[in-house]
Amino acid sequence: MQKDHYQKLISGFFVRDGSLGPNTGKLTLLLVEEPNVADSDDEGTNALDDDKLWRTRVLSFNFGNPTEGRYFAASANNLNSSSVACAWNTSHAEAVVVDIYRKVWVMRDKQRKGDEPEIPFKAGKLHPDAYGEFGGAITKTTRVGASVFAIGGPWRIFERIANQEWKEHEEIPIPVEIGSPDRDVYINAVGNCEFFDLAGLSTDDMYAVGSAGTVWRRKGGQWRQLAFPSNLRLHTVAVAPDGNAYITDIRGSVWQGQDEKWQRIVHADNMLAYQDSAWFAGRLWCTNDSAGPFVLEGKQMVPAHRAKSEPMPAQIANFAHRIDVAPDGKTMLVAGMQGAALYDGKTWTVLFDGEPDA
Repeated sequence: MQKDHYQKLISGFFVRDGSLGPNTGKLTLLLVEEPNVADSDDEGTNALDDDKLWRTRVLSFNFGNPTEGRYFAASANNLNSSSVACAWNTSHAEAVVVDIYRKVWVMRDKQRKGDEPEIPFKAGKLHPDAYGEFGGAITKTTRVGASVFAIGGPWRIFERIANQEWKEHEEIPIPVEIGSPDRDVYINAVGNCEFFDLAGLSTDDMYAVGSAGTVWRRKGGQWRQLAFPSNLRLHTVAVAPDGNAYITDIRGSVWQGQDEKWQRIVHADNMLAYQDSAWFAGRLWCTNDSAGPFVLEGKQMVPAHRAKSEPMPAQIANFAHRIDVAPDGKTMLVAGMQGAALYDGKTWTVLFDGEPDA
């Protein structure tokens, strides 16, 4: 990326999330304003202390275009940036962004972008105080196959379908405790009924993981809850081509298995929970904001830049905090802070890494 493009499009922002399009020529990054770029008010309070004031920008790349028409960005400032995430919906050729309050922002091309109605949810199912005034909360936006899903609580999975609509997977029940008149009961329920990740080989072969060791699987058009040998919060899930799922928990341990058979293959007690995971180029990749990227080697998660096989360049490891794998499985995007790179299983291509020298 040329210096003038970087200064115009990225300077003053950090990369929060990213998603690859239907081919390696298209990708979208979600940018959030850096805290130190906001002016303080008269009392010396940083404007960014109010999360709603954080500026959010969606940046699209199309490498099939000439340099001057390769990038375009748009503001998405009505989104709550603390939990916003994006995923490229390949079935509708659009990048979809959803925030914690179920607000939706979509970019289809340079002319067709902007807000859409929030994801509908029947808030009457909940105690009026359980989730405040906004009903269900979204923790992550992700893609399985060519479809985009927004997931969260209380045990909610929303699937984006045609005509800018969302389908709620209502066969997964809302805990009855959410409607309890007893405040302690519904507050405890709220803290134990959130999905944090969703992944699968297709939209009819998916795993959803979340609070209190909860795992659901969709197969044969039906969701069913699986027995899992831990009650710890489960943060990420990735599925390998052989059907094995890899689940990480709040302590950084890794569990492998499918259906009712699970084993902990990596024991961890003091790792920061992973935020993204993916199966790519024959191994499991996991990332978080604190320690960067890791890969599974044997029975250990090792820093990706120290891996024995195909180590990630240290330069890229410094900013690789988010992962997305292309729909065709041939390319992986890593991004975070002021950098982004692509990997085809052999070669790393840095898109940008801080402000270019020229």
